[in-house]
Amino acid sequence: MAARLALRRAARAVGPGSDPFLGSCAWLGVPCRGIDGWRGVTTAANELRVGAIVQRDGNLLKVTKHSYTQGQARSSGNVQVEYRDLRTGGKVQERLSPSDKVERASLESEEYDYLYDDGTTATAMHPVSFEQIEFPLDELGTTARRFLAEGCVLKVLSFEGERISASLPDEVELEVVEADPSVKGESQDKQFKAAKVGEHEAVVRVPAFVEAGDRIVVDTTSGNFVRRVR
Repeated sequence: MAARLALRRAARAVGPGSDPFLGSCAWLGVPCRGIDGWRGVTTAANELRVGAIVQRDGNLLKVTKHSYTQGQARSSGNVQVEYRDLRTGGKVQERLSPSDKVERASLESEEYDYLYDDGTTATAMHPVSFEQIEFPLDELGTTARRFLAEGCVLKVLSFEGERISASLPDEVELEVVEADPSVKGESQDKQFKAAKVGEHEAVVRVPAFVEAGDRIVVDTTSGNFVRRVR
């Protein structure tokens, strides 16, 4: 762990353009070595799930909403799907028959260590090759980006060598930097208060028993307190 932290600090000092092993790496269009992935396969529309990524006319679309409407008599009904274009961020909607086939994209997934950011762009490093990449913080989403901290592991998805997205784990462990005092006379089981956590001092509602210096687990999707570690 100490060696990895030292490498992160050294990488931060030289910056992504001075990587002694691989040099700079653009966010799009650079070959990416996959650790794990899945082959593109066709899936029936009624078997799609939120979060699935499909390939359509050269576009990569992530399912954000999925619903099925029961048909009447001999009708098979229909599937309403809403996607987010992973390249443009735009929304796409379509209505499909339950038996219609869609092509799941063949993606590769790698883990990178978050190093630092300038408020707009973040830099991360591969823990084995020391390759550094830069990506827009907006990729993480408004809620999740508040919980970035040095050493945080990011999941980076790529498609045919093109880096598509980066995301935080569903849960992260952070230190409570500051916590409001508890209100006397109220049950600690029901009382919640504001606390600042992590390097960006994101505000999270925590139970009354949580104090500054504690470490807690936070859900990066909702921004909610999950549990206290200590």
